[in-house]
Amino acid sequence: MHKKLSHGIRQYLWIALLAAPFLLQGCSNSLVPGSSDTTSQSDVSIEQANALLSKGKKREAAQTYYAAASRYPSPQRERVILQAAEIAASIGDAKLTNSYLAKVPASALDGENRGRLAYVKALLALQQNNPALALRTLPTNLDKLSPALREKVKHVRKRAQAMAGGSTQNVQQALVPTSVNRVAALLPQSGSLGSVSQEIYRGIATARNNLASNASVQIYDVNAGGAVAQYQRAVADGADMIVGPLDKESLAQLLAQPRMLTTPILSLNYLTNSLNVPGALYQFGLLPEDEARQVAEFATARGQRTAIVMAPASSWGERVANAFRSAYQAKGGQVVNIQQYPDSPSNAYMQNVQTALAATQGRASMVFLAASPSQARLMRPLLAAQAPSTPVYATSHIFSGRLDPGKDSDLDGIIYTEIPWVIEALQAGSLNNSAFPRMYALGMDAFLIAKNLPSIASNPNAQVNGKTGTIRLARNREVQRKLLMATFINGVPQPLGQ
Repeated sequence: MHKKLSHGIRQYLWIALLAAPFLLQGCSNSLVPGSSDTTSQSDVSIEQANALLSKGKKREAAQTYYAAASRYPSPQRERVILQAAEIAASIGDAKLTNSYLAKVPASALDGENRGRLAYVKALLALQQNNPALALRTLPTNLDKLSPALREKVKHVRKRAQAMAGGSTQNVQQALVPTSVNRVAALLPQSGSLGSVSQEIYRGIATARNNLASNASVQIYDVNAGGAVAQYQRAVADGADMIVGPLDKESLAQLLAQPRMLTTPILSLNYLTNSLNVPGALYQFGLLPEDEARQVAEFATARGQRTAIVMAPASSWGERVANAFRSAYQAKGGQVVNIQQYPDSPSNAYMQNVQTALAATQGRASMVFLAASPSQARLMRPLLAAQAPSTPVYATSHIFSGRLDPGKDSDLDGIIYTEIPWVIEALQAGSLNNSAFPRMYALGMDAFLIAKNLPSIASNPNAQVNGKTGTIRLARNREVQRKLLMATFINGVPQPLGQ
């Protein structure tokens, strides 16, 4: 059976490689998302899927690949599911693509399949006219990919770069409230995001008390009936502005019915791969890509123009590494090595550091470290021991938000992006009073933006000093933030230069 799979995959790769320019250039974004797979799993095969694909029946081929995947063990199963997802992405069917990707557990992804997953997501973004997202999503290290996948990645990158130079998203005319006196917060009150949402709402309430005690804020539980029903209820109750939802699934439910959106929404997450951005939508969140780009700009301004990038082998790691690399190169910098390290803390970290430094032969003037607190606490001492004079930069993700000098002394000297609220709370001695200080700050700024949206939206140069950073509204109505630069001294974050 495995021989049959291998033969089938090779046959498809040959067909796909020949057909790639046509698949990527001739797809329509107007196709209606496909229905769920109804093919019996017991009577399908890779060969049947190949035959359907060769006849141009791409949706049927995708469904057949997916149905056939159950016949194989992991990781071959995930490889075939990714094949189905790739074909669905090539026809711009986001619903079908994402339904397949949801069946691919991260734990089952080896290097090749992880690269293919990133490629499929980038292909879908490209088909939905979002070249910037495609470029951010593509895998960064092509050396570990098969020749066929490497060529596909290069093809998508070339096309995305061409599109990025000459087109923008279709952004509809902005819907701006005349005044904001009644704010509705669409947040889950239970489940995995329940405690996070409580902290966000606490921040909203604090800002409301400090900034506009005459304004009202009412919470609507998106877990009770769904985001659409709660949005409609909030509008019926007279809300001037909707804050939320927090999760992408709820946001996608609202965007699926753009004509219903008659009251402006300040989402607390981003769905930047939407082809048509409704005029009611303003997007706000704590994007790690924003921080990576700021680090790139800060480092190049200091004259540090050759970088090593160290990032975990995960989708988050690839996103952050891609954002840094793009911004760094745009400012004249050169990434001389990208080193992926295991997502789980590992004894291999020492080898990863040595490999990265050896590959650059002393040419790197800085290291950009994408890492969690536990990863950074292990990586930073290794970098300090191997290259003590090379500065290390990171994003706020290296700090847990809880003061712990004993553990965080290993982070001393790292220069990183941090939100103003964390520094303020540290200096006031109140940081540990909040379970999720950055989410609390997000809530405060969400109310600040919502209340002042009439003036912010009317002035393209407006900037607001918020708790998550200096805030401005981009032309596509995405909220962009500029954070503080901080460092660790004796295991405690401090503003850089103070």
